[in-house]
Amino acid sequence: MSAARDPVLLGEREHDGVWTLELYVPPDLIYFPGHFPEAPVLPGVVQVAWALALAAKRLGTPPRCRVMEALKFQRLLRPGDHVELVLRHDKVRNKLHFAYRNGETAYSSGRLAWSAET
Repeated sequence: MSAARDPVLLGEREHDGVWTLELYVPPDLIYFPGHFPEAPVLPGVVQVAWALALAAKRLGTPPRCRVMEALKFQRLLRPGDHVELVLRHDKVRNKLHFAYRNGETAYSSGRLAWSAET
């Protein structure tokens, strides 16, 4: 059996164009072995890739970006964590806003753009 590449989607809801996805970070993700073996952490690049892929399916945004703005990694995402991923597409500025949270606890956030224009 191969290791997982994606989070487990536990639920999702949309309100006024903002999507909130409930995610579980499986302990068998392929990203954990070798990424701090003593204390595995989900790499930031994977968090960004998940936000892009999940937004593309729900918001119709591109699955890749050219610019990453205001990236903040406040807390480590570890195997077995449960988080909410909030996705919002700013159509005027053509940017995707994302935030991984669990209640009041912020894990990471940022803005992703498809061009360098503001």
